[in-house]
Amino acid sequence: MPRPLPGLVGRWAEDWPFALFLLTVVVSLFRARDLPEVELGIGGTGVGLGPADVLLLATALLALRRLHRQGRLRPPASVVAALAFAALLFASALPNGPDAIVTAGKLAEFAALTLGAVAFLDSSGRLQAFLVVLVCFAAAAVGWGIVGFIGSDPGRQGSFMGEHDMAALGTLVAAVGLARVHARDGYPGLLGAAGLVVGVIAAILGASLASVIGIYLVSAAVLVTALRRGELRRLGLVVTLAAALVATAGTLAMRHGELGFLQSWFGSPAERPGEYAASWSQRLIYTYIGGRIFLDQPWLGTGWHGLLPPEEFAEYLPDARDRFPDQPPRYFPPADRDFIPQQTYDQVLFELGLVGGAFFLVLLALAAWRAAVATRRRGTDAAYVPPTWLAGMAGALAGAALFGGAPLTALFWLTLGVVAADPERT
Repeated sequence: MPRPLPGLVGRWAEDWPFALFLLTVVVSLFRARDLPEVELGIGGTGVGLGPADVLLLATALLALRRLHRQGRLRPPASVVAALAFAALLFASALPNGPDAIVTAGKLAEFAALTLGAVAFLDSSGRLQAFLVVLVCFAAAAVGWGIVGFIGSDPGRQGSFMGEHDMAALGTLVAAVGLARVHARDGYPGLLGAAGLVVGVIAAILGASLASVIGIYLVSAAVLVTALRRGELRRLGLVVTLAAALVATAGTLAMRHGELGFLQSWFGSPAERPGEYAASWSQRLIYTYIGGRIFLDQPWLGTGWHGLLPPEEFAEYLPDARDRFPDQPPRYFPPADRDFIPQQTYDQVLFELGLVGGAFFLVLLALAAWRAAVATRRRGTDAAYVPPTWLAGMAGALAGAALFGGAPLTALFWLTLGVVAADPERT
């Protein structure tokens, strides 16, 4: 009999489904458009099949197999809600034609990450290995982003992910570091220190104002968890507040030209139309149009499209221009091209209506309850990561919508799985 491989490599080789899950996580954090794919013609539309699609399918099957073998085929209520939400958005796309069905399918397939996290993050060792992989991936993204910042583009950096995706990943990785700062021994270790530094830098490079909100929510969650566990100390409080302050200052420095809405609220009156126009002004326009769509179709919305075709929104453009006459024409969605949702919360409302919004609220409520229960666990990572990750994603979703093939979407489904996992069951 051959000798087992030593150390970590040996353990991963013996548990290859877990190693495949980690590989799936890494591949899912690349943008699908940057990966090779094979174009298949199905039902009159093109369907791109890439490595992430294959790995997600394999992960889902292996996760179900492991859950079955362990007698855990009755998942937590938050996982049931997540799968129901995925099924709803896919079903809502059926009347909208082949393109919408493919788009919804590409989004729903990421629910395999939720199943994978529940099935494979069933011990503190596997949870730590998962966090190591994520911090290493974030470090690579930060390194690539710094090269871009220094070399050719001293502005926001998406690295090989995208700006909002990079900032969201940074928020979650920073949460890992903050959790370990509050550990009982007060020593964060290499993983905690790396997570905190890499996470804050990633959040700054991505420069998403929504992820700054996420950093604040993470800070609140980590402090509440520490207080609940009797681990709140002066050093942890100082480090947490310092991390939030550095992330805020760095992001505002990167986005100082995009804060015109603050100048319009608190500064001197504009001397010319559009003087204070900025990206958040554009978001307000898109939110207004999304709100009009929702008010006209409040119960079921448009059904899932991902990107809304002109027939779903063009009729509201004249009213939007009348409502925001001082905004530049380029801030309004073109009437002959698709409408790109700007944040998840209103996207769910105008594409899925009140029914979808209710599903989404139930999902978030169940996940929040599960995260609150997790704070009573013995292990630092197992107790702190679920509530802080859920808090960080709540902020990130205010700055970006859900799309298939987007790293932020992968992080959303992965967070739901991490919240539902039980790393202390073995």
